[in-house]
Amino acid sequence: MLGCSKNEPPDAWLRLPLGSLLFTFLRRHLECIEGFYGGAFDLKIVTPSHSSTRGGVSHLDALIGHIRGFSSEWASDILVKNDASKAGTRRGKIVPDLFTAKPVVEGKRVLLFDDTFTTGGSMASAAHALKRSGATSVVGLAFGRQLNAEWRDSKDFVASLCDRELELDKCVVHGGSQTDPFDLFFRQPG
Repeated sequence: MLGCSKNEPPDAWLRLPLGSLLFTFLRRHLECIEGFYGGAFDLKIVTPSHSSTRGGVSHLDALIGHIRGFSSEWASDILVKNDASKAGTRRGKIVPDLFTAKPVVEGKRVLLFDDTFTTGGSMASAAHALKRSGATSVVGLAFGRQLNAEWRDSKDFVASLCDRELELDKCVVHGGSQTDPFDLFFRQPG
């Protein structure tokens, strides 16, 4: 679902529901996340796409921009992606020069948002750039986790997701199970 929103035109229909979901999630849980990680975030930023992809449109900025007033909470153009290569070529690695962060992050606590978490390489590379530029703290938040029923380690888990309902009221810090992080947001119906 998230991959579709990246590749559709600027008026992509998924941006409004996904942006609304992020807005609702943060309104309900940001205070607990900030408390757990040591205080309020000074900056909220997205993990950017390279300027040569998607017609130069940042799909995450566009998603956030669909929610009236929400985009004013997010700082743009602080992080720049330097390499247009596909994530698969660097999956699971911190690439020190993949991103450049502007000096405005110095001394700031940053919430870093990305749409999909596969191995964490892009988010870790972005966090590396932010820390290198002086951010005191970087906390990553991903919208979704890439799973595939064909992957041996996730086959049963993916099959079980069809029988669960989304629960946005369950706290991401205080609820759920350490062994099944999706218990935080999904429950068995009935």
